[in-house]
Amino acid sequence: MFEKLGGLLGWLLIIAFAGTILNYVLKFVNKNFGKDISANSYGKKIMKLLMKIFVRNHKYFGFATIILLSSHFIVQFSKSGINVTGSIAAIIMIFQVGLGVYANIKKKTRKGVWFFVHRMMAVLLIIGIALHLLAPNALNIVQGKNIVKDNVNKVSDSANTTNTSNTSNTSNTSNTSNTSNTSKVQMYTLDELSKYDGQNGNKAYVAYKGIVYDITDIQEWKNGVHHGQKAGMDLTQEFSNSPHGDSIFQMAKIVGKIQ
Repeated sequence: MFEKLGGLLGWLLIIAFAGTILNYVLKFVNKNFGKDISANSYGKKIMKLLMKIFVRNHKYFGFATIILLSSHFIVQFSKSGINVTGSIAAIIMIFQVGLGVYANIKKKTRKGVWFFVHRMMAVLLIIGIALHLLAPNALNIVQGKNIVKDNVNKVSDSANTTNTSNTSNTSNTSNTSNTSNTSKVQMYTLDELSKYDGQNGNKAYVAYKGIVYDITDIQEWKNGVHHGQKAGMDLTQEFSNSPHGDSIFQMAKIVGKIQ
């Protein structure tokens, strides 16, 4: 549920921010191409409608951006910890919207240092959002980058656990009883993994970076399906491209390794 809510808020945030950016784009287009657009009755109506929606309501798009930003951050932080690229974009966005609110309260004209900074922040924010979407896991902290490494170590430690006890030594007869108890790691082929699809009462397993996880009891994987991804498969590539891919496995039990 948190994963879906966080994703929804993230996309609504991008839409709201796009609405604030369109204010500048439409003003630029109207200033430089307004006469040509007005020469066409259909174009004039479209431009008038767009100006009415995005220019007149610019500040409301800004307020919506702040509210959605705060909500998205709270949900994602509670679920996946701090994401550096997301945090950088959030800081720029707060500064950008705050500057706009300040100019609106002070009735500032579209000139001077504040206006130049406001425009530059918009460009930086677009770059920040792009980095957050295109390079999601590069700088994750709190939970992200060490989860898989720690899980690999756990599996290796389990495979190397050996307990030996030696008993019963007499002066004339030496009898040694060695009892070894080694926890063997279950190895799965992709064909074997496909049987654990979460359907028809089957358990739901997925492989990620060589480790097989049991996600049967995780709510986000109900019936072995999560945002279009299905259990019983190696999903390393799919989750490596997700902003919070690693975090889903924090709650999952390790059941083996992929061959």
